[in-house]
Amino acid sequence: MFHDPDTLKPYKSVKRSYATALKNAGIKDFRFHDLRHTFASQLVMSGVDITTVKELLGHKDIKMTLRYAHLAPAHKRKAINVLDTLLNPSPNCTITSQAIEKELALVS
Repeated sequence: MFHDPDTLKPYKSVKRSYATALKNAGIKDFRFHDLRHTFASQLVMSGVDITTVKELLGHKDIKMTLRYAHLAPAHKRKAINVLDTLLNPSPNCTITSQAIEKELALVS
């Protein structure tokens, strides 16, 4: 919560301060909600699991949070690596993790 540093009372609105900060920084076409989107995007790209992101954002339904899932392609690679480790294909095997990863990329 934002508060007045002198009185320690919470601000009722930060709209004017936010608009002033954007103007002083020369930032145009950036809504306050964009900060929330950036927060979620950075979490996902840093490898935070989607359920934790859901909880931090306060989403009631995981479907809302899943719109950020595309930002975590490393999860697909990790899944393929798990399969690679489990299956431990023989040298004669023609299916590689790269081939599976390529197929997954086409599907998503």
